[in-house]
Amino acid sequence: MRAPGAISVFLAVLLLGTAEAARAGTISGRVVFRGVLPVPAPIPVAKDREVCGDSVPSDALNVSPLTRGVQHAVVFLEGLTRSEDSPPPRETVLENRACRFVPRVLAVQVGAELAIVNADPVLHNLRAWLPGRRHVFNVVQPTQGQVTRRTVKRSGVMTLTCDTHVHMLGYLLAFDHPYFAVTDSDGGFSIPRVPAGTYRISAWHPGWSVISQEPEGRVVYDAPHVLSREVAVPAAGEARVVFDLGPRP
Repeated sequence: MRAPGAISVFLAVLLLGTAEAARAGTISGRVVFRGVLPVPAPIPVAKDREVCGDSVPSDALNVSPLTRGVQHAVVFLEGLTRSEDSPPPRETVLENRACRFVPRVLAVQVGAELAIVNADPVLHNLRAWLPGRRHVFNVVQPTQGQVTRRTVKRSGVMTLTCDTHVHMLGYLLAFDHPYFAVTDSDGGFSIPRVPAGTYRISAWHPGWSVISQEPEGRVVYDAPHVLSREVAVPAAGEARVVFDLGPRP
């Protein structure tokens, strides 16, 4: 049985947590593609074609035929830091599967553990790069079923490549706070437990237009699309935001 003082402290913490939750809301919405929908061409494969195939479908732009929602956009709040009652960073899984990064775009909180899985019967050599070709980590996985864990220690937008398969490309966005989400197959997202207030919210998409191809065969896309606006989050309520993504003028 708890001592009376311990019970008082427990109740105070419980009430404080309940009060904080009551002053927090949810941001939800969708990223929608507007305009003529491009059809990205398949990407040729240069190595391990018996496993990877002669080409892989481009997943640079995935749009729902029903909602025109855009998958793999990252929606996040700007200028925030992790609060004391924020949940701890969660482990996130990144697979090398069918000679592609699955998912192609993922977002984590700094301090999260990234579990990298080789689901293919071929060698994969994952590298993560920050802007300026700053090398973050290098994971060599020669064995199918191999799992390697790395802790994400820096915030920013990282490009993921594979030394073995130059057609593979992915993105890892790391944040100092938990207020972010990656859109689902219908373009939807939800960011819970946001303290009430007015914020700048942005949607990031890596881009889909091919601008060049490097000598070794790696495809180079145009610059990421970033859409921003203000959002007012009510206490114990929901704010809805819709981002319109489309071709550049």
